[in-house]
Amino acid sequence: MFSLKRCVVAVALAAYLYFLLPATATLFYELYHMTELGPMYWGYSAFKAAGYYFGVWPYQLHTCIALAALIIFLPMLWQRGENRT
Repeated sequence: MFSLKRCVVAVALAAYLYFLLPATATLFYELYHMTELGPMYWGYSAFKAAGYYFGVWPYQLHTCIALAALIIFLPMLWQRGENRT
């Protein structure tokens, strides 16, 4: 069954990965300076690296589209398989 909620989540997650991954690093960086907590800096480091390497990866757009398609269509296929038994 098609779900509008699932489509919104899929598009939002794909858009986040495509556009906002490096911005999340900046958020963690600012949180680190406000709180002085070490794990915030670790989050900054992880998102900074992920944002850079995912951003220069030639299959970035393909991955985002495939992830959105999986979120939308995989549950529909799963439900179809359950109805057969």
